[in-house]
This record gives sequence, structure tokens and C-alpha cells, in this order.
Amino acid sequence: MSGDKIPEDHVAELADCFAAHAPGVFGYACVLACGDRALAEDLVQSAFVAAAGHWPTVRCLCDAQRVSWLYTTVGHLAVSVFRQHDAFRGRLQQLEALYRPPSPDTHAEAVSGIALERCWQAIQALPPQQHAVAVMRWLLAMTNGEIAAELRIAEGTVAAHLSAVRVKLRAGLGPYDPFGGEDGGSS
Repeated sequence: MSGDKIPEDHVAELADCFAAHAPGVFGYACVLACGDRALAEDLVQSAFVAAAGHWPTVRCLCDAQRVSWLYTTVGHLAVSVFRQHDAFRGRLQQLEALYRPPSPDTHAEAVSGIALERCWQAIQALPPQQHAVAVMRWLLAMTNGEIAAELRIAEGTVAAHLSAVRVKLRAGLGPYDPFGGEDGGSS
């Protein structure tokens, strides 16, 4: 009967039951919900919705049995809410851990910043054509072919300039080498 509409004569009985017992059921729900009034109100509402769904049975109970049925229903509903909250609390901790940004690695960030600054200082001190090749390759992310076409030089010359620049950078940067021991291929 949970999805069916209750008969009109039962509506008045249910309303009388609500008027008579809702305050006491609410007090009990407040105790179960540790004073959380909103949760207690939700529990009472859910208990009376359940009573409406089972009204043909609940209406036949004596007053004491009806009150007991409502209190038991509120208790079961509260346990369900507590279980959901516990499950959610566990999932919330997992979600927070999953999406928490990593702890900053200030040492690595400082070393990287120093390396980058020294790298660009070294590039600015290069001869003009090597400087242009380095900027086009590493700042503008152009390929060797694109650089060669733009500067009207051979691709082999671009590769030679990049190789020479890498040697100068490695020599000047020492432990701050941004190339990390790469062989200097096409980067």
C-alpha cells in the first residue's frame, strides 16, 4: 500500500494519531538524534509516512501498541540514518585524502626556480643566433624544422646550435641542470 492513496476516512484517523502522538514521538526522536531538531523532525515525518503506508494494520492497534509501533519505527529509522552517516563519514575521509593537494615540496620548488632563473640568464647571454634558436625551441616550443624555416638556416645548423647551447647550459648550471642527464636528442 506504500504507493497507494489512503482512503478518505483513514486520513482523519491518521491526522488524529499525528495530533495525539507526534509531540511524544518528537521528544523520543530528539533523544535519539542527540538534540538535532532537524533530524528529529525528519525521523518523525518518516515514521508517520511509514504509518500511513501501513495504516490498515496500524489503525487496528490499540493506542499503546500504536505508540510503540511509532517509537520502534523512529528507532529503526534513526539506526539507518546513523549507518548512512558513518558510511558517509568514512567515504568523506577517503574523498578528502584523494583530492587533498600534495604537500608542497619547497626544496624542489626552490631548486627548480633557481635552475629556471639561471637557465634563462644563460640563454640571454648567448650569441644572437643561438639565443634565437633556444628561445624558439624552449619558449615557443617550435620544432627544429620550424626554426630552420623561420631563420632560413639548415635543420642541421639548428640541431648544432641546440647541442652547443645544452653544453653551455650544463656547464653553467652544474647541479641545477634542467636537462637531467638527457642525451640532448630532439628536445
